[in-house]
Amino acid sequence: MTSPPAGYNAAPVLDRPRSTSLAPALSRIAAALTYRDFRVLWIGAFTSSIGTWMQKVAQSWLVLTITGPASAFYLGLDSFLGELPILLFTLIGGVVADRRDRRHVLLTSQYIQMATAFTLALLVYFDLVRIWHVLTLSVITGMAQAFGGPAHQSLLPSLIGKEHMPNAIALNSIQFNLARVIGPLLAGAALAAFGMAACFGLNGLSFLAVILALLSLHVRHTPTTNPRRMSEELRSGLSYVRHEPGLLGLTFLAFSTTFLGTPVMTFLPVFAQDVFKGGVNQYTQFMACAGIGTLPHTPCPP
Repeated sequence: MTSPPAGYNAAPVLDRPRSTSLAPALSRIAAALTYRDFRVLWIGAFTSSIGTWMQKVAQSWLVLTITGPASAFYLGLDSFLGELPILLFTLIGGVVADRRDRRHVLLTSQYIQMATAFTLALLVYFDLVRIWHVLTLSVITGMAQAFGGPAHQSLLPSLIGKEHMPNAIALNSIQFNLARVIGPLLAGAALAAFGMAACFGLNGLSFLAVILALLSLHVRHTPTTNPRRMSEELRSGLSYVRHEPGLLGLTFLAFSTTFLGTPVMTFLPVFAQDVFKGGVNQYTQFMACAGIGTLPHTPCPP
């Protein structure tokens, strides 16, 4: 659901005090938040992202706990099964988002992810959870995200003005990466105070924020007239990317960073337990520090 942060180039302001130059900078940073629908959806998505990162932390620690010596293999398998549907079906999800009401697609995705979170919470609470439960729920969640992600991205242009799209993309990236810091820290506190089931339950509740936000949007769906076949739309999209060197470069860069960076995040529980001889608190601190590293750092104007 996220894109790399988009920055802006601000010309230096000479012979002006910091207090007078800071306000315009802040107004540019938060320009997209002046749109009511975008602001409501941003707050809902931010709340849900915090819950998602709480579940990611708790789920990895759950896999580590119930699989013992084979934990590294199952951590990798759980991550793979969660991401595989996104790899296979995101392109189809993009076509569906162009054909259907994007709010309805997003709502369906949120309902499914909420149901999987509550299911895992109940399985853990009643001590019925097995590794195949976790893996199956990861696949279902990945399927929902494969259709919800493109719907969310394609919904943005209907919420704000075209001139503020780069700012909206940057703010979406900021909320997701800020949740990467807050979510693991809250997960560590919830694990210590209430147990693992609480993290999954809180994630389930967090989906209510984005569901309510989607239901409150004023945007209206305009059906596509004379839609092409899905296979034709897929070929058209792939052809466009193939003939755009900039997009090919960005795709390769995103693939490389994900391919090289994801294994480190996946195996952090093993590093925390086996290498640093720590527990879940050590793991949540590692995750929070990784989130801090993703936040954009923009210097204040002179």
